[in-house]
Amino acid sequence: MKNIFISLFILSGCTTIHFRSNQSVPVSFEGNPNHQKEVSIVGHRDFYFWGVEPEEHVVYVDEEVKGAGFDGISKLIIYEHKNPQDILISFLTLGLYLPRGYTITGFTSGTELIQESSQK
Repeated sequence: MKNIFISLFILSGCTTIHFRSNQSVPVSFEGNPNHQKEVSIVGHRDFYFWGVEPEEHVVYVDEEVKGAGFDGISKLIIYEHKNPQDILISFLTLGLYLPRGYTITGFTSGTELIQESSQK
């Protein structure tokens, strides 16, 4: 009975990544004729203890786009993925560490934002 409880606890862990926007740069699922350059931004978030800690992560898409140096993105597509390395790490740590990846793809004008550090 104890093994069943432990198995259910491990399987009940849930990793959730919420993708949001705080409108710091334009983000759109629709096309923009000025956006001709395709870009991909790869990121990851870490979960622990079978996905229980933290309960969820919030990724601000516009901040990710801005952090990559672009002034906006259109035709936005977001993929969540687990690559074989992440699965192996999760298995070897018995679920104590669960890395989760995501890829944000879309089109941009190619105009890069001027970083504050490059102005100095």
